[in-house]
Amino acid sequence: MIRLMINADDFGLTEGVCSGIVRAIRAGGVTATTGMVCVPGALERLRRWAPAIAARIGAHLQLTSGTPVLPPERVRSLVHEDGKFPSRRKEVRTPRHEEIINEWRAQIEQFLRAGIEPTHLDSHHHIHRLPAVLPAFLEIAKRYGLPARSLDPLMRATFRAAGVPCADLTLTDWYGGDLSVARLVEVLAGGVRENPQAQNFELMCHPGFFDSDLGLYSRYTADRERELAALCDRALQDQLATAGFLLTSAQVATACPSVLLPRQRSNGLPVA
Repeated sequence: MIRLMINADDFGLTEGVCSGIVRAIRAGGVTATTGMVCVPGALERLRRWAPAIAARIGAHLQLTSGTPVLPPERVRSLVHEDGKFPSRRKEVRTPRHEEIINEWRAQIEQFLRAGIEPTHLDSHHHIHRLPAVLPAFLEIAKRYGLPARSLDPLMRATFRAAGVPCADLTLTDWYGGDLSVARLVEVLAGGVRENPQAQNFELMCHPGFFDSDLGLYSRYTADRERELAALCDRALQDQLATAGFLLTSAQVATACPSVLLPRQRSNGLPVA
């Protein structure tokens, strides 16, 4: 069986997104989520919703779409003149390493102050894909001893060489278009064909309810409800098992023989 973490990005973005992610986790179709703290009201939403899914929340680190935790004068290379992050990854120009580190530490401290100990890391809009940002992302993962989302074979090798756990393969193609259960399983099967040696997968998803605030912060709106419907479909878990996948936690899905986390926390999910 291939161990599979299905991670819901954007926890905290809006009330509808939080509600949808919690529903998907309770339904069993999502095994983990990553939360964000740099959009209005996010921290309060995290405080209220986190107890429902304790020990399944990682950090969705931001350098786009929001306002930094630190004062703008301390992160000048990361913000526009209005003191806000750029809205898109391609607008990030010359971020300074130390400013990224300081801002991301501040974001993680927000989680800790809210009583949430992050279990894993990824980034909003996959900002850590940028060469100027990746070293800071790796440093944060090492500093906090957290597994992280790898996006390609070179990144995976870099993480593991540094002692940072990550899945063998991260799939990001179940996004927009056909958001059915069949398509989700098809994406996973394609990953198996192209990576027959992989034993641990991560699948990115974005379930949620389309509420009145969502359009203010994201262009991905109505499709979140379509994702939610598929992830809550009772047929999903049976089809995943038939296809050879075992749903599991972030800690298990990112472990490999040569890299293990120093501590494993139980979250009620199967540990294979």
